[in-house]
Amino acid sequence: MSGHDGATVTPDDGTPAASATTAGRHSPTAVPATTAEHHGPTAALAGTVPVPPVLVRDYQRLLRLFPYTYRRAHEAEMLGHLLDGARPGQSRPTRAERWDLVRAAAREWLLAPLGATERQRSSASVVVVVALTALLAGPATQAVVQAVLAGAADPRDLSLGGAWSAWVPVVLAVVAVPLAPAWVLWWGAVVSLFAGLRRTALVLSGLAAAAGVVAAGALVSAERASVAFQATGWAVALAAYVLAVLSITRRTSRAVGARAATATVWLTAAVLAASVPRSVADTAEEGVWVSAPGYPLTLAATVAAVVGAVAALVAVRPVRQAAPVLGGVLVALVVAHSDLLWSGALDTTAVDLGNVLGVVGLSLAATLVARWVVNRLDELAESRAAHRALIGAAGAGRGASRPGEWAAV
Repeated sequence: MSGHDGATVTPDDGTPAASATTAGRHSPTAVPATTAEHHGPTAALAGTVPVPPVLVRDYQRLLRLFPYTYRRAHEAEMLGHLLDGARPGQSRPTRAERWDLVRAAAREWLLAPLGATERQRSSASVVVVVALTALLAGPATQAVVQAVLAGAADPRDLSLGGAWSAWVPVVLAVVAVPLAPAWVLWWGAVVSLFAGLRRTALVLSGLAAAAGVVAAGALVSAERASVAFQATGWAVALAAYVLAVLSITRRTSRAVGARAATATVWLTAAVLAASVPRSVADTAEEGVWVSAPGYPLTLAATVAAVVGAVAALVAVRPVRQAAPVLGGVLVALVVAHSDLLWSGALDTTAVDLGNVLGVVGLSLAATLVARWVVNRLDELAESRAAHRALIGAAGAGRGASRPGEWAAV
């Protein structure tokens, strides 16, 4: 991180920057020799110049805002760059440095569910995009079909005349399927992402998630409790999709590779082939209004199924980094489409905001627990790799010839 002229930049990968120094790692009262030239010839000869301890303390406090896994990998490097960019006589971080550090810490916490390093986030974001595209394709298509059927209904009873009559089908579609705008925007984000339009995909996916949240809130206000409860799960899934697209947008390489695109096409086609005919049949038989949630499994069976699915995701190394986000989405969808937390199971007229907050809270808790488990597994894998490397180096050293020893001829 370089703090020249009050601007700070955090490292985006796990490799130390070329100008990284060891300042702050060994002595909190010395700055690197690379900055001695800025402080006069005497300091240049000495190699170090004194730094106010209060400046080091304030920088360290600001760095504590970052997640632990990120701080463990980059704290010494960032502290060194901050001290390297400090001006002569500076005793406090500048306002620009504080703002940049707070903003960078918020970004790291936002992306923390996808991993601690850019490499982990890169693989996790692609897996999340592929999985959620296949998972959400069915309900998104069903919602669009329902909205089209609702908008195509006879609007004579609601005809307003003039220019307003053109909006009647749209109003009917949104009232019948409140999540229809969110799904339309989400489909636009999917097409944009796979077309390479990252910024467009990020904007559209963000609008889709916002539309999902607005739809859930409007359903609660309209006392359509069961539909609001189910919409909360889809809103959580849309928010997870935004997180993955945000991580992909920060990459410099191709947004989605050929293999990931092929897997997405095949999985999405399979889901649509299995879900669309049933969705059209259900729409024709039951209409466009969603019935109250019902779930055949008991609480113990549901918990066992969800825990088993998340454990399977964690156990498979290629998708391990994506397990926390996918696990949180799975928990939200399962709980939102069951009556485990829905107070309407006792009173069908109940409109309780606690139900919605309970779904979101359980999803976040599952994500945090899964992320903690994945981080510990990564640390264990790193320790084992270092141990094997040490044993290999020791074995190579024992097998090498030593000066003065007889060599076989």
